[in-house]
Amino acid sequence: MTTDCVFFLDRNWRFTFCNARAATELAANADILGACIWDRFPQLVGTIFEDNYRRAVAERSTRIFEAYFEALSSWYEVHATPVGDDLMVIFRNINDRRAVAEAFQEREQQLATVFGQTMVGILHRDLNERVLMVNQRFCDMVGRSGEELDGLPMSAFTHPDDVASNAAQFRKHLESATPFQVEKRYMRPDGTAVWCAVNVSFVRDDAGKPVSSIAVAEDIHARKTAEEKAHESQRQLASFIDNLPGIVYQGDIAAPWRFTLISEGAETLTEYTASEFLQGKVRWGEIVHPDDLQTVEDAVLASIMSRQVFDIVYRIRTKSGDIRWMVDRGRCIYSPSGEPLFLEGIISDVTSQKEAEEKILWAAHHDHLTRLPNRALFQIRLSKALELSAGRNRKLGLVILDVDHLKEINDTLGHDAGDAVLQAVANRLCAAVRPIDTVARNGGDEFAIIFPEIESEQDIRTLIAPIQEQLQKPLPFSGRTLDCRASIGASIWPDHAKESADLLKQADIALYTAKATGRDKVMVFEPSMRTEAQQKAEMRNNARGAIDTRSIEPFYQPKVHLSSGELAGFEALLRWRNPRAGIELPASIQAAFDDPHLAVALSKQMHDMVFDDMRRWLQSGIPFGHVAINASAAEFRGMDFAERILERLRSGNIPNHCLEIEVTETVFLGRGAEFIEKTLRTLSAEGVKIALDDFGTGYASLSHLKQFPVDIIKIDRSFVHDLASNPDDPAILQAVVSLGKSLGITTVAEGVETAVQAAFLRSQGCDLGQGFLFGMASPSKLIPDLVAGWNAGEFNLAALDDYVLKDRKQRP
Repeated sequence: MTTDCVFFLDRNWRFTFCNARAATELAANADILGACIWDRFPQLVGTIFEDNYRRAVAERSTRIFEAYFEALSSWYEVHATPVGDDLMVIFRNINDRRAVAEAFQEREQQLATVFGQTMVGILHRDLNERVLMVNQRFCDMVGRSGEELDGLPMSAFTHPDDVASNAAQFRKHLESATPFQVEKRYMRPDGTAVWCAVNVSFVRDDAGKPVSSIAVAEDIHARKTAEEKAHESQRQLASFIDNLPGIVYQGDIAAPWRFTLISEGAETLTEYTASEFLQGKVRWGEIVHPDDLQTVEDAVLASIMSRQVFDIVYRIRTKSGDIRWMVDRGRCIYSPSGEPLFLEGIISDVTSQKEAEEKILWAAHHDHLTRLPNRALFQIRLSKALELSAGRNRKLGLVILDVDHLKEINDTLGHDAGDAVLQAVANRLCAAVRPIDTVARNGGDEFAIIFPEIESEQDIRTLIAPIQEQLQKPLPFSGRTLDCRASIGASIWPDHAKESADLLKQADIALYTAKATGRDKVMVFEPSMRTEAQQKAEMRNNARGAIDTRSIEPFYQPKVHLSSGELAGFEALLRWRNPRAGIELPASIQAAFDDPHLAVALSKQMHDMVFDDMRRWLQSGIPFGHVAINASAAEFRGMDFAERILERLRSGNIPNHCLEIEVTETVFLGRGAEFIEKTLRTLSAEGVKIALDDFGTGYASLSHLKQFPVDIIKIDRSFVHDLASNPDDPAILQAVVSLGKSLGITTVAEGVETAVQAAFLRSQGCDLGQGFLFGMASPSKLIPDLVAGWNAGEFNLAALDDYVLKDRKQRP
């Protein structure tokens, strides 16, 4: 008897047979026979049941399907088979089977979820390398899909360095089907490797024979990378420690300090190898200098007791017997209970540092160029020398010495030449003094000498004499001869001062006086020098104030043609506006012109205003002729004096012939004459006239008129002033004027104050006159009216000719 449900349907879909099992399942009675299935069970219409029934009849084939019949709330397995004109339907309730299947499917899904989401990769393959199962995690690890892994040899995705050992392990454990673990690197298609810890196990068949393998892989790449980094860090640390210039150590807390760890730097410092220390063949305390051993022990013990770091400098004796300085910085390491365990620290060789400290100390107190004591050491020695002199009741001499013209040597010949001079001066000073004396370089061109154990001013002069003799010797340098002469100022303790600072001031004042009197001089301090120095300091201060407040003003004095009385031009004379006393002459700031910086600053401000006046007069059409300006030696040291003057003329649209440059013969006598000559020739070539001022006052040389481009000679006022009283002056004037005529040089007489003087100069053929007779110096604002109102006939120079002739006839 079948347990299945069976019913038959005719061609009109009426039930013709229904077994008891079917009737029970369908909850039907006997009246079901003859009923149309679609009428009796309208829920079947349009369902899978109707579709398969009709297809079985139409296709004359058996239709087998599973379907859920909602009216009975059950799942059924249905076989619909055509039998003649009828349709036989055999079905069975499969609710239990479906429940089991669904439960199994749910478990499979859960397993798949776990399998797919686990943090480890799983690969199940048979021994022919066919994939039976693989999860996504494993695929991600090796960078391949399950399809790509199917049949792919393990060696194809294993790091080449791991293939041989992995294969050997697999074969070894396969024989006994025992699991094993290995750390290996999988290779991805992009060439990157990933470290994994892989557990391999085998699946056996019923006979116990292994048929497949399961690999469970855990990604340990981060750990392995960290381990490699840690290992590399340890290697680098060990290498760093061993290559440190000192010793890194751990050792006993008590002398003689056996080391339990020591870096390879030990051999460099001590000539003993690290192994010699570690093996106890030598202990550190045994090479510490005996004189320092107790100090080291005390310092280490104090550090242990106070739980502080120790920092000790001491000496050791190397294997070869050399003495070297060490700095030992370390500390004690304690147990959790506070017991001292061992010492650790770093020992460095500071021998070079010690030597360097001595060099630094020397450099801090000496001049590197001359190797003489510098200002700092000089002050120390001066203080000590004064203490000794006071204790012995002896006098002390102090000399300050300035090398003459050093700046000019630097500017014209270069600092190599200047350095050579300074070194020569230093050597000569040292050779000329006594062993008990101190020679120092205070900086720049200044040297100082301490002369202890003297009795009087004469002693100091006697001691200075060989110095002067040495310095006056010329110094050959690169085919030239350099001058080493110097100006010297001296003071005596306690005659001139009681304190070192005051003694230095008095020597400085004496030095300044020596330089002011013409250089290459020796001056011993006198009280009157202080007053003069104060006066000159006030002059310089006034000059600085005038420069800062732009109180410099040019005043213009006329220059007249003696032949006609016509206005030839002007000389620009410096005046300055004193806020307390009004307009003052340059004599009140005369000392400023001895200072190169002040002299240049004064001239610059003066020239700025003169060029502005000339530009303004030209624009106004005022025929002022020319303007003469004075140039000092300091201005020529700038090397670009000519270029600056010509640029000012160009920028102001001032014709070059409107300017004269007046220089004194002292400019020619200074150093760097070849550069001055070049500057003057540059100006002369551009049409600027060059005048030689104060001609005949003691420095006159005919060679200057030949060497330099002189267009004008200015006869000094001293020769004009005494024409009537000094019989020599007329002869000198005649000679100078005659010289000018013969050389084609214009002559100008300064200080013409009387008609008689003017007449005599005219009679001798002097070209121009300048002085109070023709007008005092006036500010620029008066010049336009002065030029406009100039009356050449006012002076009536021609009428004086008869007077001069009559005077000559009356003379014996």
